[in-house]
Amino acid sequence: MAEPVLEASAVRMEYVNARTGRSVLAIEDLNVVVEPEQFVTIVGPSGCGKSTFLKIADGLLSPTSGRITINGEDVKSAPRSRGMVFQDASLLPWFTVLANAAYGLQCQGVPREEARERARPVLDMVGLTGFEDSYPHELSGGMQQRVNVARALAIDPEILLMDEPFAALDAQTRELMQSELLDIWQKANKTVLFVTHQIDEAVFLSDRVLVMSARPGRLIADITVDIPRPRDLRVKREPKFVDLNAQVWDLLHAPGAADDRPGEASYVG
Repeated sequence: MAEPVLEASAVRMEYVNARTGRSVLAIEDLNVVVEPEQFVTIVGPSGCGKSTFLKIADGLLSPTSGRITINGEDVKSAPRSRGMVFQDASLLPWFTVLANAAYGLQCQGVPREEARERARPVLDMVGLTGFEDSYPHELSGGMQQRVNVARALAIDPEILLMDEPFAALDAQTRELMQSELLDIWQKANKTVLFVTHQIDEAVFLSDRVLVMSARPGRLIADITVDIPRPRDLRVKREPKFVDLNAQVWDLLHAPGAADDRPGEASYVG
């Protein structure tokens, strides 16, 4: 059996409010394993630590205790092993689509022209051939997020980390982007760890849906989505999909699942 791409062991994250001195336990004893080329999604109540965990996996935050490895290496020791896609496309407005897609490679020291040549086939993969010389303000929200995905894929990461990348899109565009993301994922053969608040999005995209408890976030369920691939949006009307959607909904809305505590940890995703 192949080694896991990502493995989190007993991850704990505690914040201290600098103003009040009070501590907030965001994540406690979180254990996650993601296998090669799996699409795994995390859902949970607001404030349960989903986005915080993704930032730890990306090396942006250090856990209070516990460990995350990518292909057996500590995250801090493997800075080029993951690509991050945030909710906001965060494109540089003075850069063209091609320059934005190549920017991550340039940050890794790849010369500009080489970076742009390496980014071109990735733009083709995400359906942006012909828009290389466009600027972000000339693109729709969905197209901007495709550039964001291309920038992350261009560095050829071991795992793609996606933090609610479609949350800012309207409902119709969001569904189209879900379908397009599956197409990109299948072409790229990448491992994906995805965070969302939207249950049907999680079920539609994923091989597995990880359900977290309210703060402090713990893993309370690991649900296999045994719906055949390839999938299109019509699958959302099928009984199996509806049943899985209801299963996740019930877990998230069970007594005590919602976090009704004060907003001390409003910065915990």
